[in-house]
Amino acid sequence: MRKTTYWLLWVIILCITFSGCIEGEDVRPELAAEEVKIAVQGKWNIERIESKLCRDSNCTTENYDGKATDYFEFKADSAFLVRLDSYNKSYSNAYKVNYNMYPGTIVLSSGSWIGRFEVKEIKASKMVLINSFTGQDPKAIFTDSYYLYR
Repeated sequence: MRKTTYWLLWVIILCITFSGCIEGEDVRPELAAEEVKIAVQGKWNIERIESKLCRDSNCTTENYDGKATDYFEFKADSAFLVRLDSYNKSYSNAYKVNYNMYPGTIVLSSGSWIGRFEVKEIKASKMVLINSFTGQDPKAIFTDSYYLYR
């Protein structure tokens, strides 16, 4: 009887221990194109932009802290980015938007430039967009993370 009690106790302890190792739910939403389009529309202030450059496993990061005048605005077929440059001059970019190209992404284009922004997190008042790309050096990977809020 005692052996059975000890074995049962060990089984309970092992179950509790291993249940803590189960992976948590991914915070990235798997939204359909129409859901992304509806969720992102409107004006989003820029909290910060983290720019990371990785080359041969060496990474450097630069951060831009958003100013009161900085924002991203998404509409049904267009988007606008307004922010201060390093000389405190305001500049804006206008883009065409495609919500249907890839699930859970926003594709912005302007002339020959195309950027694919993964919707990493979205809530009523917070959104995180990730844009990774390469330049002329294929070993250099740039990743910009946009932290936005309403």
